[in-house]
Amino acid sequence: MTAGTTTLSTSASRALLGDDSSEEIVGYVRSASDVLRLATFAGLAALLWALARWAEHSIGGVERDLIRLFSFASPQVDRFIAGTAQVAVGLITIAVFVPAFVTKRYRLLGYIITGNILTGTLVSVALSSLHRPEISRIVREATNGFTIDTTAIHPSVIAEIVCSFVILGPFVSPRWRRAGVITIVLVTLARLVVSTNLPTELFACIAIGAMSGCVVLLAYGRPDQRPTVASVIAALGASGLPVTQLESDENPLRTSTAYFGDLADGTRLYAKVLSPEERSADLLFRAYRFVRLKNVGDERPFSSLRRSAEHEALVALLARSTGVRTPELRTVVAVGDESMLLVYTALTGTPLDRMELSEITDDLLVQIWHQLASLRSHRVTHRNLRLNNLIASDGGPWIVDFGFGEVAADEQALAGDVAQLLVALATAVGADRASDSALEVLGPDPISRALPLLQPGALAGATRAALKQQPDLLDELREAVERRGVCAPPELAQLERFNRRTVFMVATLALATYFLIPQFGNVGDIVNRVGDANWWWFGPTMVGAVFTFVGATLAVMGSVKTRLPTGPTLLAQVASSFASKLAPAGLGGMALNTRYIQKAGVDPAVAVSSVGLNFVAGIIVHVLMLFVFAVWAGRDAFGAISLPDPVIALYGLAGVAFVAGVAFAIPSVRDQVLGRFVPVVRRALGGIGETLRHPAKVALLFGGSALVTTSYLVALFFAVEAFGGSDLSFAQVGAIYLAASAVATIAPTPGGLGALEAACIAGLVAAGMPNAVAVPAVFLYRLATFWIPVVPGWFAFTYLQRVAYL
Repeated sequence: MTAGTTTLSTSASRALLGDDSSEEIVGYVRSASDVLRLATFAGLAALLWALARWAEHSIGGVERDLIRLFSFASPQVDRFIAGTAQVAVGLITIAVFVPAFVTKRYRLLGYIITGNILTGTLVSVALSSLHRPEISRIVREATNGFTIDTTAIHPSVIAEIVCSFVILGPFVSPRWRRAGVITIVLVTLARLVVSTNLPTELFACIAIGAMSGCVVLLAYGRPDQRPTVASVIAALGASGLPVTQLESDENPLRTSTAYFGDLADGTRLYAKVLSPEERSADLLFRAYRFVRLKNVGDERPFSSLRRSAEHEALVALLARSTGVRTPELRTVVAVGDESMLLVYTALTGTPLDRMELSEITDDLLVQIWHQLASLRSHRVTHRNLRLNNLIASDGGPWIVDFGFGEVAADEQALAGDVAQLLVALATAVGADRASDSALEVLGPDPISRALPLLQPGALAGATRAALKQQPDLLDELREAVERRGVCAPPELAQLERFNRRTVFMVATLALATYFLIPQFGNVGDIVNRVGDANWWWFGPTMVGAVFTFVGATLAVMGSVKTRLPTGPTLLAQVASSFASKLAPAGLGGMALNTRYIQKAGVDPAVAVSSVGLNFVAGIIVHVLMLFVFAVWAGRDAFGAISLPDPVIALYGLAGVAFVAGVAFAIPSVRDQVLGRFVPVVRRALGGIGETLRHPAKVALLFGGSALVTTSYLVALFFAVEAFGGSDLSFAQVGAIYLAASAVATIAPTPGGLGALEAACIAGLVAAGMPNAVAVPAVFLYRLATFWIPVVPGWFAFTYLQRVAYL
């Protein structure tokens, strides 16, 4: 994103920015470097805050030792250091604004002010949330009771200075950045010497300040620090490759900026610029792959950008020496302060992703596989074999961009190249032609080893994007290879460390553990209560659970004008007890009902609106019943539990309305809303209107919703009775259930798992029920209404799929 230019014209600005900064700032960009730094500092700040908040006893000894370590000076020296540090901090606080005024960059001034406000707010919240009353005692013990007033060098002030220096970093020269680091270190040491705060809090504030600076740079943009065209031309000339002008590559690589240039003898060059921005993006990409994937052949990132450029040059030279058609490397040269330039002889040809199907001949495919065979014979991998890196020319195909390449590769990495090329070519020419050409050159064994890697995690990003347009291509490719006599391994390689389902289940278990474990403090009494329970009440509890499906059936039949068959609709509600366990907040059941209604011949928009109408009717009935039961139960309905302040909800609604208004003011958003969303809503409202014109449908809709809610609370009451909890009235149990289920609807777990149990138990205990009764009663209720219906729900789900109702 470009936001204008700023010209440096004064000697003062050149002094601030460095001798080689006399060029103009050509624009402001959001940088991957700031994302990387933000993640690092945010993680550090969170870790330090967590240590100070929850591990205070564990780190208390370390903090005492640090304070004693820096408390070596006499009181007179401490006062001198404190006074000097306070004066210095005051001067620094003013000095950080000087570059903005000297260079007339008022945008930078806004950056610093915004950063200081954000830092002060975050530090204030962080320090106030710690509540460590032993701080003053630890400091007094470590300093033998001697303290000095150091308000001017409070951690929040140091954090704001750190934030300012982080923001100034992209605008000043490297030597000024080094001066800023030294200043921060000296101020921090001074603060430690005369400290009245624990070191963990000080370091956490410094991390928060750095994080805030990164947030500001990421939000507003930093100066584009990639080498300019003039810098690249100068670097080429200094390396013996003088060009008069450069033109940008219209199809740049993912990890670099690229240019074309001509030498005096007519030779055309391809210059690939690797800057710190590209390196940061690469580090983020590698970190994501490390967290998400395993056994995909990724090596550790190199220690510097220079090492990365040298490695790419090595792989390209080795590949060319083995006979692979890859461009000649002309030079590797530094450009600007921190960037590197790799210069190749430019190619004349067309990338495969720009070619028509008729232009990609079988002979071309065979030649491409021969190039890969040459790489394999010398154990060199490319690891980014997408169509854009395959160039077709009159003399044959070329392979370019060895930025991810590796030498001395193992069998898994070599098989990965085969899988990548096989899928990439299949996206262009189909599974059969890609398989035929691969088998003709490589034979069955390498293809067989690559089959376990025919999955998105092993493929290049561009290839994965192409697969979204052909979702069945991987299956077609495996079948095509197997038809040609290649034996496929029984299973795909396990590349994912974890998937979304694993994360979801871990989060669900964590929430359930967090909410429910504290309720098991009196395990002995709970066991005794279970043994003495009247299990005859389990039958009525299950009857209540069964009637929830009857009520849901009536509500669905009343939500849509079309007449739905009673039997299949009832089975669909039973099936939703299984589907709702696959998504939070009842989304699985809503999706199943939407699909069922559509298969019944209802317009998709009307089907969605009907399910939404059913949901809204349920909310209305729930709120009305909550009011009725709260009045019926009286003042002691919720015991010691108080309802949330409605003002908070109003603030939330106001915020949502404000964001919606701002979004609607954007022309593109407004066009999407008016062009796509409004017609769908109009059709949906029409379907709702047709439904509400029939009193019988309205009666089914609201009557069914009332039956569902009533059945649930009756089931809970019977479960309570099973454990002798008759001290609470039916009205009290109903009010507690209605309030608890309202709270549980916001939980990101299926059926409010964990949250509903915790809320019900807390409500029953607050109303006067013993914990040893409330815990097993709630679990009996959830067994009847949540877990047992899963089994018949699965059978119903399978049956409805088989008979094409879903």
